Amino acid sequence: MKKFEDDELKEIFRELEEQGLEPMLCDTPVPYYDNRVMCGTPNELGDIVVDDEIMLPGSWTDIDRTFITTVRGDSMKDADILEGDKVVVVATANYQDGDILFISIDHASTLKAFCHDEEGRPWLIPLNAAYNPFPLEEHQNIKVVGVVQKIIKMSPRVNYSSCISRIKAIRPKYTKVKEVGLDVVKDAIRKIALEIEVARHWFAVYKILVEVKVVKPKDYDGFCEMVKAEVPDHEYLPNRVEMQRLDVQSFAKPVSKWDADDAPAKGKRFYAYLKVAQRMRELLGVD
Repeated sequence: MKKFEDDELKEIFRELEEQGLEPMLCDTPVPYYDNRVMCGTPNELGDIVVDDEIMLPGSWTDIDRTFITTVRGDSMKDADILEGDKVVVVATANYQDGDILFISIDHASTLKAFCHDEEGRPWLIPLNAAYNPFPLEEHQNIKVVGVVQKIIKMSPRVNYSSCISRIKAIRPKYTKVKEVGLDVVKDAIRKIALEIEVARHWFAVYKILVEVKVVKPKDYDGFCEMVKAEVPDHEYLPNRVEMQRLDVQSFAKPVSKWDADDAPAKGKRFYAYLKVAQRMRELLGVD
């Protein structure tokens, strides 16, 4: 039975590796300290009790010197170390500029980046612009508990509005365009022609026909011929020059991305184009 489980695990790992992931087996218990203040290495804590054990990959640990604790506060948020995360700390006196230290200062523990300045003075640096770096003073009671080796995200989350903005940016790529029959298109052109009072407004009709893939982008001549074929006697027929001149700024984008502040038509004229476009969509039945 164990052989079957091992073979199954190997197969799962192989599949994950093929996806570009790096699976690791968590087979080594590491002590977890959930104390608010830690004033030394685990061996120096005396009566502080290990709250639990967390299983980690053996490659992450030095069994005699590794422990885990929970992050509190937001002073390291720009290093993606957030409230509630757990950090894997290696108790050591060997550290260098750029390391993130778990350090005790006058019996208060903190997590900060460490660096010497140009004059050799040691500093702790919060990675959050709301907090200032501060130097380590000789008169302070300082103990370096250890160096942060890994960060464990116990419940990673992403801001909702960030997710929605990314979705909106790419969603049109995954939105299937409803196929519109040629007869429907011809009928819509004849109907919208009754509402066209300026030749340039045909540009809004052109943009909708591009979106439903009836007209190819930049095929102004083809569009003009299509309109003339349906309403040859219309007083305000489109022409290629006007179509091309309008296909700039936000008007070069899909109608849903037209912007009144970045369009070749301003004020009421902009909304007149938008009204024609919306009406054409209704006539095509693609709303």
